[in-house]
Amino acid sequence: MTKILIVDDDPVMRKLLAKALGSLDVETFFSSDGIHALDALRCNKDFDLLITDISMPVLDGRQLITTIKNDPVLAQTPVLIMSGVVGMNEIADLLDLGASKFIPKPFNMGTLRDDVISVLQYSPALSVS
Repeated sequence: MTKILIVDDDPVMRKLLAKALGSLDVETFFSSDGIHALDALRCNKDFDLLITDISMPVLDGRQLITTIKNDPVLAQTPVLIMSGVVGMNEIADLLDLGASKFIPKPFNMGTLRDDVISVLQYSPALSVS
């Protein structure tokens, strides 16, 4: 089963994301900040996708992506970035850092599912129904 780690400091947003992905054949895990997400990724190296907010305490989404993409073990993990407060230049910078896709908040549940499926289809060993 596909495993997705959702990282957001807002518990309501974590629930909305889980609900949006509920119709997919995925297992969701949660973290409230980047430090705990890194711990989870390093302890459980079989996450297929990371969905993270940008604005978080302790270690933000930008720092999280940078750390993951510089770690040879984690670098292949696809990352979806979410935010409601960034401009086009920052979106381009996040994609240059290694994010697979940017999803604006508020998000459309159907579009989010489509984006998740699209990103996971780039990994030949994975499938989402």
